[in-house]
Amino acid sequence: MSEKTQGNADAFLEEIEEKLNQEKKDKISFARFLEEKMDQFDYSNTSLAKKVYHRVDRKKDGRSEYVPVTRQAIGTWLRGSIPSSREIYVTLGMAFEMDVTEINHILETYMGYGLYCKNIEDAMWIALINGLFPIQQFEDVKEEIEAILQTEEESDSRSLPTGELWDLLAHAGRLEEFYQLIRTYRDEFRNGAKQFGQCLNEVIEYEYGHFEKASWFLRDIGCLHCEAQFSKIRAGKAVVTRDWLLRFCIALQPSVESIEKLLDKAQMEPLGITPMEIIIDMISRKKADSLANSQQTWILIESVAEKLSEKGYEIDEDLCRKYDTIYDLSPERKLWFAICLGKQILACQETRDFGYTRQGYARFEIVDQILFDEVNRCKKSAAFKKQASQLAEGLPQPEIPEDIPKMEMVPVCMDKETDPFDMEKFEDYCYVARPNRFSKDFLMNDTYFYSAMIYSIWTGKCFVKEEGDSAASKVETELKKAGLVNPELIAMLHENLKTDAVYDDARNVKALTDCLSRTARIGQ
Repeated sequence: MSEKTQGNADAFLEEIEEKLNQEKKDKISFARFLEEKMDQFDYSNTSLAKKVYHRVDRKKDGRSEYVPVTRQAIGTWLRGSIPSSREIYVTLGMAFEMDVTEINHILETYMGYGLYCKNIEDAMWIALINGLFPIQQFEDVKEEIEAILQTEEESDSRSLPTGELWDLLAHAGRLEEFYQLIRTYRDEFRNGAKQFGQCLNEVIEYEYGHFEKASWFLRDIGCLHCEAQFSKIRAGKAVVTRDWLLRFCIALQPSVESIEKLLDKAQMEPLGITPMEIIIDMISRKKADSLANSQQTWILIESVAEKLSEKGYEIDEDLCRKYDTIYDLSPERKLWFAICLGKQILACQETRDFGYTRQGYARFEIVDQILFDEVNRCKKSAAFKKQASQLAEGLPQPEIPEDIPKMEMVPVCMDKETDPFDMEKFEDYCYVARPNRFSKDFLMNDTYFYSAMIYSIWTGKCFVKEEGDSAASKVETELKKAGLVNPELIAMLHENLKTDAVYDDARNVKALTDCLSRTARIGQ
C-alpha cells in the first residue's frame, strides 16, 4: 500500500474509532448491560449462547440459516466487543424475556436504529419477538411473504396509519394471522417495495449513467443473494433487507444523498452506529474528495475493516471483500478457475498476444472483468462444474472447453481518461514495470500478474503490491481452511509477490499452473 493510501487508511480508521467512542458516551456499555442481565437470569456463557442466534449464509443454495452463537462470542462481548447484527440483539432480548418496546430500545441504543412496522423485514422481526414462529423459520416466512407480495389477484387491500399497524401486529396471535395481515395490507407493502425498486434504478442511473455500466459490481451482489432475488427487488417483488442494502452500498459506493434516499424509500432508519455502517457513511462522504477510484476505495475498506477486527470490533467479512463472489466458490472450483487463467496466459504467450499497446499493458486493466463477469458466468457452467469436480477427484485434466473463461486481451488507450467503473487501474496496485516491447519483461509481468490474481481468487480481496510479502501467508491460511497445504505453491507466491521480486525461469506461469494442479491432489 502506498504511503498516501496508508495515510488515508490510518486517518480513516482514526475518524471511525473517534465516532464509535463518541457514541459510547452517555449510555451504559454493552458489556455492563449484558453482565447485569446474565446475573439477573443466572445465565452462564454457555447457557446464554444456546439462546442467541446469528445468520450464516449457505454457499450451495444462497439461502441463510440462523444458528446459535458460541460461548466464546459471549465472552468477547463481556470483554467490550459489540455485536453488529440485528438478529443477535433480537434473540438476546428474547432470551432476557424482553418485549418489542424493550428490544427496540436496545436496537436504538447499540445499533442506532430500531424497528419500523411498515418495513416488511422489521414486521417479521416483530412477529418473531411476539412468538409467532421460531427464528429457524425466518427464511421460510420471508419466502411466504414474498409469494403474497407477488400475488396479482384483486383484493380489498388498503392502507392504514402506522400506529394502527403496530397495534395489529401486536395482537396477531398466530402465524396465519400475521400472513393474513400482510394479505390485507398487501398493496401498501407492495407499493413500498415497488417504490424502492424504482428508486434503486434511479440511483443507478444517477450514479453511473445506466444500469449496465454498474453491472459488474451488481452481479457480485446478485451472486451473494441469488441473481433472481436482485431482479425481484428491482421489480418490487421481494423483501428488501437492511443487510442487502448495506451490501449494495458497499459494492457500488453511492453518494450519501443516494444512500439516504434508498433507506428512506425502504422505510428504514438512517445509517446507524455499527462499525460497518459508519464505514459506509464515511466512504460515501469522502468518495468525491480523496478517493480516486473504486479500487482505491476497496483497498481502504479492506484495510480498515481488517484493523477494526484486530481491535475487537465485530465486522461482517463478507461485506469487506471486493471479490466475495469468487471467495465463495468451492476450493476445487477456485483451483480450476486459476488453472484456466494460467493456461490462457500461456496460450497468449505462445501466440505473442501480450495485450500490449504503446500506451500501456492491457492485461492489468481487466482484473474486474475476469473476477466479476467470467467467474459469475462459469458458476453457471455445467462444463466448468464437471471439470472442477474431475480435478478434485484426481482424474486426468481434459482440454479446456470453449465455455470456460478466457482472458480477452482488450487494447486500452492510456492517453484517454479511464472510466473508473469500467476499467479499473489495477496496474497502479499490481505492476512491476511497463515492459519494453521487445524484451522478456512480458513474461515477468505475466508471472507477477498471475500470482496477484491467485491471491485475489483465494482471499477475495484486492492485491496491493506494497503488501506482497504477507500476501502468500494469507493464501496459505485460506488453503489450510480448505484442507490444502502445498509448501511449493506458497514458496512460489512468496518469491513472486515480494516487493523486490526477481523472476527466473523456475518461477514462471507454467510452474505456477502445474503447482496448482498438484495442489488439487493434496486434499484427496
